[in-house]
Amino acid sequence: MQTDAAPKTLLIIEDSPLQAKIIRKHIQMYTSFEVLVAHTMAEAEDVLSRHAAELFVAVIDLNLPDAPDGEAADLCLSWKVPSIVLTASFNAKIRARFIERNVVDYFFKGSVQDMNPMLMSIRRVFKNQGMTALIVDDSRSQRGVLRHLLQVQRLNVLEAGDGEEALRVMAGAENISLVLTDYQMPRMNGLELVRELRNTYAPNELAVIGVSGVGAGPLTAQFLKHGANDFLTKPFEVEEFYWRVNQTLEMLDMMGQLAQR
Repeated sequence: MQTDAAPKTLLIIEDSPLQAKIIRKHIQMYTSFEVLVAHTMAEAEDVLSRHAAELFVAVIDLNLPDAPDGEAADLCLSWKVPSIVLTASFNAKIRARFIERNVVDYFFKGSVQDMNPMLMSIRRVFKNQGMTALIVDDSRSQRGVLRHLLQVQRLNVLEAGDGEEALRVMAGAENISLVLTDYQMPRMNGLELVRELRNTYAPNELAVIGVSGVGAGPLTAQFLKHGANDFLTKPFEVEEFYWRVNQTLEMLDMMGQLAQR
């Protein structure tokens, strides 16, 4: 994983100076990231116009005085800066707005302890900049859906149409950390691909997630027994996908660190 050249600055957009100060202090206490702050939509526009290329994520208050409906998230996305949203309330309508805006994640405003999950998400987004995922599916449209979701999480993405092509991509590419593979594919199905991958790549070198619309149960067990780290049944919730992928990558990081000791 290479993140040395990746952006290391984040932007906080929060109208309360006290809340912005608390968030900034918490981030700087536990990370080495640079932090910029904007208190209004206008200030955010100014910061983005000057520093967008340096930013890897923005932490955004959902409701600002001059942007009461989450417009700050749209602004950041227009500058290709991923967004983590903070909200004081939550319901199905707000959740739908988050998903439509392709936010990385969302968290409730609260105590300092409530910021720890947000901090984990910030660190994950930063790490993802240096990681590459390979999507293996014979459906171009399904690959497109997964590509979009992975790119929201700042992962680099490669694609293959079946298991045999995936093995060729793996042999010719460097630093692929994650493979997401469908089950039903021509020439080599997902189970066969997982078995072939595990003949070459140890669990601390490569994470594998099976994805299929066939259903869970026996197929899930087969994927796991063949060496997959996880299995997702389509259709799945966007949030579930994000959490499964990021938790799998966290485990890969941990196993890699243990292997180096």
